[in-house]
Amino acid sequence: MDQPWERAEVRCPHCLEILVLRPGLQEIWCQRCENGYDVMESPNPKDPDRTVLVLSKKRE
Repeated sequence: MDQPWERAEVRCPHCLEILVLRPGLQEIWCQRCENGYDVMESPNPKDPDRTVLVLSKKRE
């Protein structure tokens, strides 16, 4: 990546509340619906120079 990202705003997959992600964050908790998510970075399949942020529901 040419420029590191500083923050990203994404919507909670469950309730659509806006969640703010920052670099190095490995998990996030939605305070509205009380669901936890793991945060992962992966290369964009169409443009490998860009990063895609992926939220996956935490296992209990």
